[in-house]
Amino acid sequence: MRSVWTVLRGRLGDRDRGSATVEAVLIIPLAVVATLLVVQFVLVWHGRHVAQAAAQSAARAAAAYRSTAAAGESVGADYLAGVAPTLLPGRAVRVTRDAAAATAAVHADVLTLVPFLTFTVDERATAPVEAFTPPAGAP
Repeated sequence: MRSVWTVLRGRLGDRDRGSATVEAVLIIPLAVVATLLVVQFVLVWHGRHVAQAAAQSAARAAAAYRSTAAAGESVGADYLAGVAPTLLPGRAVRVTRDAAAATAAVHADVLTLVPFLTFTVDERATAPVEAFTPPAGAP
């Protein structure tokens, strides 16, 4: 005959059966989603920095002596294609240049890991236009 303690221990032990599986089913998806959100945040952060660097490169190129806005756009697009070919899809580089300054604007989508979310970056940079000024008193 089995003792009372053996019977109780057997019944109480059965209540915990399968609890590790239930905990794993609940916690593992949450951990995966949290990891994806952290990685997505890092991708957006890095995408902003890459877009800012592209805008600065484009503005510097367009502001160079005897340069054009088209040259700045080309440099910005080449920078994005070389540094982040897949990080920033759907990108556009726009440069405006007048007598005093060249302004570059970069707009791009960011690669998305989390379904149903979209992220974009918009960065701008301005540089003064280089101009030749003759020395004072020159003919």
